[in-house]
Amino acid sequence: MGEGGLASLYQGPMKKDSNPQWSNLAPYAGRWVALVRGRVAGVGWTAGEARRAAKRSRSKEEPQVIFVPAVEVPDDDASPA
Repeated sequence: MGEGGLASLYQGPMKKDSNPQWSNLAPYAGRWVALVRGRVAGVGWTAGEARRAAKRSRSKEEPQVIFVPAVEVPDDDASPA
């Protein structure tokens, strides 16, 4: 099972108050983030790592685990003249 399969196992329903602001998640680009009540509760290189980190700090709450994609910034020097 790949990373996408793990995400579907851990991702809970999106609640109105837990909608992440993608700009706030920029420091976690390329990583899995576990959110509890819209706040980062755990981070990891896999969905499982992020979930376990969140459960250590917020054991009674079920985190929503999402992948924060890395955003590529186009290099202006690489554009055709």
